[in-house]
Amino acid sequence: MQHIVAGVDTREAAPAALARAADLSRRLGAELDVVHVQTLSRGGIRAMVSTVPGRHLSERFLRADQDARTREVRTLVERTLASSDVPWRLHVLAGDPAAHLLAVADSVDAYAIVIGTRHGGGVVLERLLTGSVSHRVVNWAKRPVLVVPTDLDD
Repeated sequence: MQHIVAGVDTREAAPAALARAADLSRRLGAELDVVHVQTLSRGGIRAMVSTVPGRHLSERFLRADQDARTREVRTLVERTLASSDVPWRLHVLAGDPAAHLLAVADSVDAYAIVIGTRHGGGVVLERLLTGSVSHRVVNWAKRPVLVVPTDLDD
């Protein structure tokens, strides 16, 4: 069975990319692997707040925030794919989004990766230092990458 990997977050680019990924999956008879990457792992949270007074409350707050984001992404995926009969599964990971998207694509031997991109906006300093996720995926991928802009007209 072929696989399509779609990277999603909670920003405005996610629904368009997810819809395109589902359409591509349907056309190819492929399974859809939806990947959401959070920047901090549970261990990273623990390390970050280890010296903060009230660290247990801080850790609980950050974990609750991660759990809320996971629920938000799952709801977005379920809502976007509600009318689709494409089989899908959600991978929630922590760390570098580009690296994890590529790793999941490698692990399922994906036919292609689909990601969204925003025009402008975002964290300018972060983009200057590290590049956008879509830019890094396109540059590092060993398979086709479909980059879906948010302003794409159907």
